[in-house]
Amino acid sequence: MKPIEVGTAVSTAPGVSHGSLNVGALPDGSPVDIPVIIVRGAADGPTLWLHGCVHGNEYCGTFIIHEFIRRLDPAQLSGTVVALPVLNRPAFQKNQRMSPFEGMGGGDLNRCFPGRADGSVTEQMGHAIYTALRQHADYLVDFHTAFTADTRWALFADLGGEVSKKGLEMARAFGFAHTLPAPKGILVGSSMMTAGAEGIPSFNVEAGGMGPAFTPEVVEDGAERLLNVARQLGLLAGAVHDYGPLVLFSNFHWVCATQAGLYQPLVACGQKIEAGQVVGRYFDVFGESLGDAVAPSTGIALAVHPGPIMARGETLIHIGLDPRGD
Repeated sequence: MKPIEVGTAVSTAPGVSHGSLNVGALPDGSPVDIPVIIVRGAADGPTLWLHGCVHGNEYCGTFIIHEFIRRLDPAQLSGTVVALPVLNRPAFQKNQRMSPFEGMGGGDLNRCFPGRADGSVTEQMGHAIYTALRQHADYLVDFHTAFTADTRWALFADLGGEVSKKGLEMARAFGFAHTLPAPKGILVGSSMMTAGAEGIPSFNVEAGGMGPAFTPEVVEDGAERLLNVARQLGLLAGAVHDYGPLVLFSNFHWVCATQAGLYQPLVACGQKIEAGQVVGRYFDVFGESLGDAVAPSTGIALAVHPGPIMARGETLIHIGLDPRGD
């Protein structure tokens, strides 16, 4: 078998290999190495690249990847799975979204791909990761979370041709009903859109909430759905489960809070909302009403700020626009 090397992880035969990929250095000069798992099948086939914790406090994806890997038997696998369960390790260790060592470069790893070897801290991380991804990946699945445990939606790079066709197939196989075919021009610098533009079908999962805001059931469900994606892509044998029709969006709308205070949300993820609907209420520290938060658009609530406090300008709600049957 042709060797597959990602950092120090090397696979030359069926089985599971562990190693690490260097993506930077700490202020004291010690390396920032991220974990790499390679599961090599007994038969040839495509390479499915998985990664999680692009944002350091989105731990649910890491747990889903680990559970998926546990369920794989190399003897039954046609192809290879390359998994990087903790992409942004400095942020992961600090339980925060972005690297604590990022200075003035922006810092969002999911807006820094394909990165730069001579760029900011985060751009250098993106360069190291994406160089390996571009070399090996036939398909990409990227795991994220939102605010709350009930987050359940997905998106794929909808850039035409096989990228769109295979992306939609992955979306159907994963089966989260609310799915965005992401058009060109949004999420610029994300791994999904960057890989998609280079012909790698790419799919993002949004499951569970930040930090500890997810359940074992979400992890088990995500791993089972990912196994279904592997069957769809030909890495595993067996029938592909049909999770039912998708609800597709034209785009999404991030809505920011225009005022601050104690905050009580009134809607949940997956709920249909109408323009002008009250989606939450503000109160001052004396418990007096400060008014209502109102949805500016009709659509599906994809992510909801859980409160209990809200700063002006924070993300209030994330709305999937123009929901339609596929």
